[in-house]
Amino acid sequence: MKKSLLALSALLLSCSVSAAKYNEGEHYQLLGAASFDAPNQVVKVYSVNCPFCYKYDKAVIPGMVKNLPKGVTFDDYHITTKPPFGMEKALVLAYAQTQSEQALKTVKMALYKKYHDDKARFASADEVIDFGLKAAGLDRASFDAAKNSPEVQQLLSKWDRGVDVAKIQGIPALVVNGKYLINTKSIRSMQMLDELVAELAAK
Repeated sequence: MKKSLLALSALLLSCSVSAAKYNEGEHYQLLGAASFDAPNQVVKVYSVNCPFCYKYDKAVIPGMVKNLPKGVTFDDYHITTKPPFGMEKALVLAYAQTQSEQALKTVKMALYKKYHDDKARFASADEVIDFGLKAAGLDRASFDAAKNSPEVQQLLSKWDRGVDVAKIQGIPALVVNGKYLINTKSIRSMQMLDELVAELAAK
């Protein structure tokens, strides 16, 4: 009986080891000091000024979110530090998110398109804000009244947890459970990304 239990334990251990298809250092890394509290969540760190972030938002993120394991949610953190007008773009995005997820998506995609597709540049911070608000049909007076509210400022503070993450391998960055940074250059397919996310989320 004891030998059978030992054999079963060895078999289960073997199965668990073989199931771990992805390796620390090759496919992901531990964030260490840059980690943050986000259990059961995949976080994308990005900026609308980043061309690769735009490509990810169009071609990768929708499928990944659709295939997230049960109980795992998605969030994205727009950092304030990437110029031009990184703070203003983050601010109008944060305000949009307090209005609705659809408003956030509309403002985000409008800013992406303006910068990367139209190759247009803003002349001032006010122009950035007015453009973003107009894209989602939001009111400037309401924005001005709410931009310093705890709700908006807490979002900006949360998003800037991604600043230290962005320094490691750039953006977009995908973080699982607030502590596992996916090495995006190692990803070869959507299936591989889905499997890696599921494996890290279960840790």
